[in-house]
Amino acid sequence: MEMKTFVDVEKLMTKLEISYEIVNHPASHSTEESDRYIEGHEGCRSKTLVLVNKKSTEYYMVIMDDAKKIDMALLADLLGGVKRLHFMSEERLQDVFGLTSGIVSQFGLIDTHYDNLHIYFDKKMLEEHKIQTYHPNDNTKTIFFPMEACFKILEAQGYSYEILDLE
Repeated sequence: MEMKTFVDVEKLMTKLEISYEIVNHPASHSTEESDRYIEGHEGCRSKTLVLVNKKSTEYYMVIMDDAKKIDMALLADLLGGVKRLHFMSEERLQDVFGLTSGIVSQFGLIDTHYDNLHIYFDKKMLEEHKIQTYHPNDNTKTIFFPMEACFKILEAQGYSYEILDLE
């Protein structure tokens, strides 16, 4: 799969009439590094996890506040008792979604559809933050936009989602 670019993100945001702000910065490979470049800007520093089941036949995208630690056993239970829930490998992430770690977000789903992809948002993140941030398929940029626009972006791509209490 070929990775979507920031230009694809810009086109989608314009098409959906979603206002956003971009901060350009040197390439960043972690949220800690990115935080230095976007200091002073309001927004939830999110992380997007892509996980798979035991047989790697079902994919789970979990979007949450970067400050939160994930309990994999709890998450597996919340997802319906998924057997051997684990992170998708770098190679498979690239092959399936055209993404590399550090820039994984819902923007990687532009013009795609996976029937076996399940998308989840952390309830507490949604309640506590008004602005969402991601690398928009480019780790030299951080995009800021209204939290509720996350749902509009996914729905426009034909994806449904669920909200989970990851506490």
